[in-house]
Amino acid sequence: MEVKDREIVSLRSLVLDLPPSCIEFCPAHPDHFVVGTYNLRKEESAVVDNGGVSDDEDCHENVKKPQSRNGSLVVFRLAEKADDISHVQTLSYPSALLDLHFHPHQDKHEVLATVSSTGTLSFFQLSPRQLPSRPLVELTSHKPLGEGESVLFLSCAWHPSLAHLLAITTSDYQVHILRIDDSWGAHQTSSSPIIAHTLEAWTVAFSPLLGISQDETDDTVPEGVCELTIYSGGDDSKLLSTTCFYNSREGNNDSDDDSMTVPYPIVTTKGHTAGVTAILPLSLTLLDGSRIVATGSYDDCLRIYSIHRQVGGIMIRPPKLLAEENLGGGVWRLKLVKLEKPSKEGTASQTCWSALILASCMHAGSRILEISGDYSGFCQIKVLGRFEEHKSMNYGSDCQPGTESNGQPLRCVSTSFYDRLLCLWEF
Repeated sequence: MEVKDREIVSLRSLVLDLPPSCIEFCPAHPDHFVVGTYNLRKEESAVVDNGGVSDDEDCHENVKKPQSRNGSLVVFRLAEKADDISHVQTLSYPSALLDLHFHPHQDKHEVLATVSSTGTLSFFQLSPRQLPSRPLVELTSHKPLGEGESVLFLSCAWHPSLAHLLAITTSDYQVHILRIDDSWGAHQTSSSPIIAHTLEAWTVAFSPLLGISQDETDDTVPEGVCELTIYSGGDDSKLLSTTCFYNSREGNNDSDDDSMTVPYPIVTTKGHTAGVTAILPLSLTLLDGSRIVATGSYDDCLRIYSIHRQVGGIMIRPPKLLAEENLGGGVWRLKLVKLEKPSKEGTASQTCWSALILASCMHAGSRILEISGDYSGFCQIKVLGRFEEHKSMNYGSDCQPGTESNGQPLRCVSTSFYDRLLCLWEF
């Protein structure tokens, strides 16, 4: 008899001042999390004539001003045991925030990267021990692709292994990789986009740097150059990927450079029937050398693919769809809670792995998922729990670091956009 997934109820909820678009817990301070907001100001009309502003009602016409957006970063603290959410700080931001991520490296865990509706990349530091009442401080802001404000930065992603690389996606269909220096300056690594979609580039993710089996070793990679794989998803319903080569020796100055090369063709992974909005590469290598990549789409489906790396510009085998599940709403974000796998991968095809994932599913709310499989390519998806108290789009959810282990309940915070709701719940 199949076990039905669990319906989850909130422990605490509150309404925010502005619509929430993104959220993340701080790995350095797991009791603190930051919410980014996105506010579209109402259109206003200006009364003008040929000479400019006029108060004469007989000779004026109404002209709509361009839409403007603003936002904020809101810091909250969770009580250790009680179901209490404390507001700590609200930091106003001159444009709307679309994505934010804390740095994945331990010595930089307090640093937060944000991207906004005016093509701005900002860095903040969260230091609640030093500044308990106002812990979030701006370090610097940049316009790494130019001073114009018509292009939105839609998402960002840190490289999991190379601490100074950050990818961004844009509303004019592009994917860029930036080099972040020790002073949090941002520099382009290529004079042209790494990947270009034909519609908005919604999301981006780096593959973890995995070991390369002996028969796949690429002798064409020069010494001192890092090979990395990047995936992006767009409104064109495409999951695109490519292999890049990063020369860290050329990327040590304080200016833009050409330290990143993309010598191979872009690979298209087919199967999505609407925009690709979430990508989660797992640190898994199957027996055939392929890697596991989970995707989310506007078409309501979570999909699991096995994708080979490019060797000398050649894909050993085309990407393969391993599993698919309709989650009832557009899958906007995927968060890895934990990955369980054997200490030595690939010793037998029947050796199993599993991943616990938190999914933000737009109008359907949040889902707790288990993806499991073996190293031969078998894979399955189970919906373990669902949180459906949100009355509008669930764009952002996260889980408190440390609560995924030792048998304790997983503590999650999820948000919804138009009703501005923030909820705390456990699984």
